[in-house]
Formats: sequence, structure tokens, C-alpha cells
Amino acid sequence: MEESVSGSNEKEDDKVTPQTELLELLCKTAEENCNLDTGISPQELPAEGGIYAETGEGFTNSTYYNKSTEKTIPVLILCRHKEQRRGMEQLCNICNYLQRLREYPQGRTFTWMDTSIAKEPNKIGRDEDGAYHFSCILNCRVFY
Repeated sequence: MEESVSGSNEKEDDKVTPQTELLELLCKTAEENCNLDTGISPQELPAEGGIYAETGEGFTNSTYYNKSTEKTIPVLILCRHKEQRRGMEQLCNICNYLQRLREYPQGRTFTWMDTSIAKEPNKIGRDEDGAYHFSCILNCRVFY
């Protein structure tokens, strides 16, 4: 049997990075608890309206002797909605919920320690068809 570059026999699709798992867990947590009109897409912002999330360039807060690290990973969330108020409310609900959690869901590859709002939800534009665009950035502190 041929081995992958890492020396493991696992399929590449079976491996998940802490960053990818964080994005999936954040989306799932927000969808289940934040009264959203749609799910959160990690692929792209839907043209018909919806919510999109992606991780940004993270940075290391601390590195330990065993090479485990504490990092801050920013997550950009975009929303496109026909109703200005409802679009803004959805991002506010996500930010407020995740920032105020006392206990974060845990991943298989990381420990989610905290989330803070780096950029408050705000309107960033409007389409020709009248749909409003909103954005926010959450800083997620993780350990792995």
C-alpha cells in the first residue's frame, strides 16, 4: 500500500486541520443557536442571499516546549439580505452568541478557548437589485 507524504496510510480526505474543523464547528454552532434564515456556507456568498464564512490569516499567541500552540484565527462572516435590518440582526446574533459563550464546543483536533469581536457587524454595500451586504470578523482563540 502506498503511503502519503506524512507517512500515514489515512486518506487525505479523512484528515482535518484545526482551522478547517474550527470553521465547520463555528458554522454548525451558529446555525443551531442564532436564529438564522439560512445555513452558513463555507464555499461562497450565495447570490440569492445568505451567509458565508471563511478563516483569515491567523497568528500564534504562544508556542510551548512540546510544540503545541495557542493561536488566534480570525473568521470573516459576510451576509447578503434583501432586508437591511434582518441582515444586520443575523450577524449581530452570531457575534453576540459566540462572544458570550462560557463553554465552547470542542473539536477533535483543537480546543476552542474563546471568541471576541474584532470588527463589529456593519453594512458594507448594496447590490443593484437592492440586496444589502454586511460583514463582521470574529477572533477565535484555539489551542492545538
